[in-house]
Amino acid sequence: MFDKSVFDGVVVCEAADVMANHIIHEFEIPRLDRLATKLKVNSCFNDHQALRLWADRLCENYPTTNDFTVYDLEDLIQTARTLFLKIFS
Repeated sequence: MFDKSVFDGVVVCEAADVMANHIIHEFEIPRLDRLATKLKVNSCFNDHQALRLWADRLCENYPTTNDFTVYDLEDLIQTARTLFLKIFS
């Protein structure tokens, strides 16, 4: 569905990297080792990598068309933000 590349040492799509960066900056998440288990990602990854892998999984399940636009990316970011907050509430 999305082309994959290496971002921060993990292979994810560019949209997942953008989503993870948004969450990392908004919530000031340091590069520790605490989120992987809650995000259901292998615990060998640091928090930034775990967020990217989690966001990539969201992208894989996101309904898309051939016309992937900025609006779709904004929707993905909002979806990721909402789901991230639910995990920790």
